[in-house]
Amino acid sequence: MQKSANSQKYRSFSLLFIFFFSGFAALIYQVIWQRWLVFYTGISSVSISLIVSAFMAGLGLGYLAGGQIADRAGKNKPILFFVLAELGIGIFALVSKSITYDWLYQSNALAGGSPFQTYFTLFLILLFPTFLMGLSLPLLSKAFEQKNAENQASYISLLYFTNTLGAAAGTFITTFILIRVIGFENAVRLGAAFNFLCAITAGVIYYYQTQNSGDENSLQQAKENVQKSFTWNSNFTYWILQYTSSGFMAICYEIIWFRMIETMMKSIALTFSIILTIYLAMMAIGTYAGVKMAKRFQNNRLKLFLNSQYVLYLYSIGAILVLQWAVSDVSSLSFLFEYFQSYETSFAPKIVISTMFFIPFFLMAIPTFIMGFSFTLSQLIIQDKFDEVGRKVGWLQFVNIVGSTIGAWFVTLIGFNHLGTSLTIKLVSMIGLVYVIALQRNKFNSIVSRISMGVSLILVIVLLPNNEKLWMKLSGMADEKKFIVKEDETALSFIKTLGEESYVYVNGLGQSMFPFNRDITHFTLGAVPALIHPNPKDIGIVGLGSACTLYNAGGRAETKSLDCFEVIMNQPEAIKEYVRRTKDSTAFYIMNDKRVNVILQDGRYFLHQNPKLYDILEADALRPKSSYSGNLYSIEYFKLLKSRLKKGGLAITWGATSRIRNGFAEVFPYIYEIDGFMIIGADQALDFNQKKIFERLENSFTENHYGRAGIKVRENLEKVINKRVVLQNGTTKVSKSLNSDMWPKDEFDYGKLWERILGEED
Repeated sequence: MQKSANSQKYRSFSLLFIFFFSGFAALIYQVIWQRWLVFYTGISSVSISLIVSAFMAGLGLGYLAGGQIADRAGKNKPILFFVLAELGIGIFALVSKSITYDWLYQSNALAGGSPFQTYFTLFLILLFPTFLMGLSLPLLSKAFEQKNAENQASYISLLYFTNTLGAAAGTFITTFILIRVIGFENAVRLGAAFNFLCAITAGVIYYYQTQNSGDENSLQQAKENVQKSFTWNSNFTYWILQYTSSGFMAICYEIIWFRMIETMMKSIALTFSIILTIYLAMMAIGTYAGVKMAKRFQNNRLKLFLNSQYVLYLYSIGAILVLQWAVSDVSSLSFLFEYFQSYETSFAPKIVISTMFFIPFFLMAIPTFIMGFSFTLSQLIIQDKFDEVGRKVGWLQFVNIVGSTIGAWFVTLIGFNHLGTSLTIKLVSMIGLVYVIALQRNKFNSIVSRISMGVSLILVIVLLPNNEKLWMKLSGMADEKKFIVKEDETALSFIKTLGEESYVYVNGLGQSMFPFNRDITHFTLGAVPALIHPNPKDIGIVGLGSACTLYNAGGRAETKSLDCFEVIMNQPEAIKEYVRRTKDSTAFYIMNDKRVNVILQDGRYFLHQNPKLYDILEADALRPKSSYSGNLYSIEYFKLLKSRLKKGGLAITWGATSRIRNGFAEVFPYIYEIDGFMIIGADQALDFNQKKIFERLENSFTENHYGRAGIKVRENLEKVINKRVVLQNGTTKVSKSLNSDMWPKDEFDYGKLWERILGEED
């Protein structure tokens, strides 16, 4: 008997161990499949929300079905179904690139339609693997019958702990190591290997389990238990509502934290992974702490649960209140206030430690720890019958996903679009008052304590400043008259007036400036290609910013259309507000130019979907380490540019790295570098005859256009045109060191360490 108990304990531990790798693989897939699917949907917050919602929908259905299967399967069979699920996930992973990138995007098999059509397509594609992922927790929750209900609940919590910890490790290692070292495809193959490893190990466990235990009549007994024993009473309904609201709250705070931290960090490719790693890791630690501390709270678990939920809400909004006050009023944190105001991302140690670690931990660690701790407490309260374990886990995780989906759409479509971050935080935090009422109904805590709790939460909600003041402080600004903020689901747009210049920011990161006559960088990007090209009728520019590049590109009378692609939908509104306040006629002029067509869409997506040809196409200086920048610096994108150029057309990019230059060199036979940063690619040699170029400046339209903005076009042009270098003259070359859609090396390269590991040469 003792030997049998020890064997089950060993097998239980083995399942816990392999469930870590199942969670690890799941996050590899989530990170990379999202990147691949964005090619199909285009980059925007709405498209990413569609992908995440489709992912969660499959998980939710898997949870629900998994609970039913687990309780009906009979003894030992849940492990067998887990084996089949892991095999299915791994097999799908091996063909996922062919489905999500090659077929859906490259072949343009299903052209994008309405958001509903896009969501339905994503849902169908992701349903198979995510459904199988969702099956896992309910199945393994029923894999072994523990000595008592408390041990069963602890076992379920440990499963949740190991899977969540694996997910945290998967997020961190995928982004910081795997993508950079082996690329997207090989990372997914590694995930599949983990799934197969889990399947093999669980298969061995299933074999020995069936050898050592009788399974006769177990299936029939399980069916009878399903028919007779499940009790959906008012208590379980309460927990259904609790798990739904918990999912709603968790995703709301996660999205809000991401927006705040991304803005303070000044958006880089690693931002999301840092946030998600902390989120998942602290939730896992909280779950484990709940298991270890469970016996201390046998008699007052509901009271502890309700109090902890209240603390979660109070701390979440209170930490934001403290942070926005501290960065502007605490002298020792003045360096943060200055950094938030600054234009560029800094990797100085003090800034990195503060924005990438301290602030995310301060905002998120305690709330996410409580989320995990609460999961364990709730399972200890709920799980009282082994016959109902699968369905209870399945139903509760399903409604948690439903709440998360509702929360995601509430924050993005209603909160950010109509309420603003501040009011959204306040409304979500008011849910905390429900737990004060619950404490009152159960007569937990003293009446003075309950009143104090309610008053404290209301006070913190009231004290949190309005949206403009909140973002003003978190942007390093003190004067409302010198600060413009526009917010929607796509991003935050700021315009800050500092001295004689005003600067445009997106999610905390500087993009361009006003007035146009002080911005030589965007003059070069816009004016030089337009003045070099003999007849630039159609010009396309990816990125609006302050519209300085757009303005400078429009200086030729020959230009008939200026298409500007911008994924930040509120960016034009920010410029219009700047014009209203400052009466800047140049910004007003270009935004009302009949030749200009601002297309609020991902530029790459538009070019892929539309056959229009251009004389000039360029991306407006996106930083190589920004999120999704790899999509605009890959060799596949450069080939797309070439396919959308007329004969003699020019492709323009920022040649920020050697890999970008290498990609251009593989696609365009003629490459020129202007002023040390701008790269021009063409299919034929360019005529840099300065006499011809400067004659174009004498055209009355051109004179008036640049003169209106006070741009010293001749002086600026002389400075940059003489700083040109011929990088390639009529040939193409192949390089191993470049960016591709499957391996955006620059975006995830944060140091020379990886070059030493890989032995790369640029």
